Amino acid sequence: MKKTIKSSIALFAAALAFALTSCESTKQEDSRNKVVEEADKVVVVDWTDRALGEVSAPTWLKNMRRGNSDTFKEQWKVDQSRVVKVSMATGKTEATAQALSRAGFAYTQAAELNQKVIGRVGQGLNDVGQLEALYVAASETKADMTGLREETGFFQKVRTKNAETKQTSEQYVYYTVYSMSKDSWDALCKKYLMDIMGGADLTTETQKKIGALFSEMKADADKKQAAKQAEEEALYKAQMARLEAERAKANAEAAKAGLKAKELDAKEAQTKAAVEAAVDLASFLM
Repeated sequence: MKKTIKSSIALFAAALAFALTSCESTKQEDSRNKVVEEADKVVVVDWTDRALGEVSAPTWLKNMRRGNSDTFKEQWKVDQSRVVKVSMATGKTEATAQALSRAGFAYTQAAELNQKVIGRVGQGLNDVGQLEALYVAASETKADMTGLREETGFFQKVRTKNAETKQTSEQYVYYTVYSMSKDSWDALCKKYLMDIMGGADLTTETQKKIGALFSEMKADADKKQAAKQAEEEALYKAQMARLEAERAKANAEAAKAGLKAKELDAKEAQTKAAVEAAVDLASFLM
């Protein structure tokens, strides 16, 4: 009888343990299923030439944002030899967004050139000092925009509903499209690169790599594939991550060195105090 009771208790305990384990695994699975991140809801409520049947995101604009201006050149009768660029800005009103888009065009192009320089040249630099000098020089160098022709502009009024707070907000996005001759673009690339090489304490190795980049930048005025732009952005981000990692490492080593210096100072102070105490004791005994 006792054996039967013991067996029953053992079976009950095993069943209870199994049930608890099953419940726990079910709960974990349920909790995983419930983790759903809700995104903000974004709607374009107004845009250029809406009353004339224009769509909120025309194909030429989407392609321009991907770096391909062929559709725009075809629809707007722009000579295929011209370089076409777009600048985008946001504001509380259409006029503000438009003004910022125009004013920020030179900055936009400088950022694009900066990204290309850091992404292409920076990947071959092993010394963090070279990379940081290149980053500073490329970031501070301005893009001197000459020979521009404003082709058109396009605005979107965007309404955003915050997924967390459920509050809505509105802002305008304005796109300004410019074109320039290929000669003007070549001159811009050349001046930008020359300013980088002359405006910072860069090594000869870095200067050679920047100089070799000139022909590539001339030929790549209009990106034909979104993948190429994505590749450049990935290279740029990788270089920035590398630079930040090197900075963090340098800061950690500096902090460690500072701590060691403090420990040495403390030990030196203790040694000095011990010597002084020994001298005092010796003089007392004498």
